[in-house]
Amino acid sequence: RDVEKPRDSFVMIRGQYDQRGERVEPSVPAVLPPLRRADASARLTRLDLAQWLMAPENPLTARVTVNRFWQQVFGTGLVKTGADFGSQGDVPSHPELLDWLAVTYRDSGWDTRVLLRLMLHSATFRQGARVTPEALQRDPENRLLARAPRFRLDAEQIRDNVLFTSGLLRREMGGRGTKGYQPANIWEPVG
Repeated sequence: RDVEKPRDSFVMIRGQYDQRGERVEPSVPAVLPPLRRADASARLTRLDLAQWLMAPENPLTARVTVNRFWQQVFGTGLVKTGADFGSQGDVPSHPELLDWLAVTYRDSGWDTRVLLRLMLHSATFRQGARVTPEALQRDPENRLLARAPRFRLDAEQIRDNVLFTSGLLRREMGGRGTKGYQPANIWEPVG
């Protein structure tokens, strides 16, 4: 919970803790939609900020989240600069798709499973990664998603794939860890 009487905050002149400048109130940058107070006579709270982040008139939260999931699935986000949605970042390669996915995600109650299922069942995800010379000339960076992307798997994904392929992957949660087969004396040359 917030404290009963919040302390005052100030702009520190040249960043020095002992040189207070003007007094400031909690808010968001002016280029974004303004925060609404739950209590008009009180100061803005963290709950006001949370409600502002999830409000339908603030599409940024859903767009950034959808872009991050798209980046995990396809290797590159619809906005290539996933950490920068501002004026210095790239424009979306498919802005209508990004907006539609963001609205769908928000309207589903922020259900990540529904969003990922939608992406993974799409024709874009299911296509092959074979590169034709025409497609390479037309879209060398694959921003139009004419083919499946190629990107490296993380170590955990490689291990899970090896365990699944070998039949050693246990799907139930918890329990003892699995130790895969290792030939005798495999570590002697290293040690």
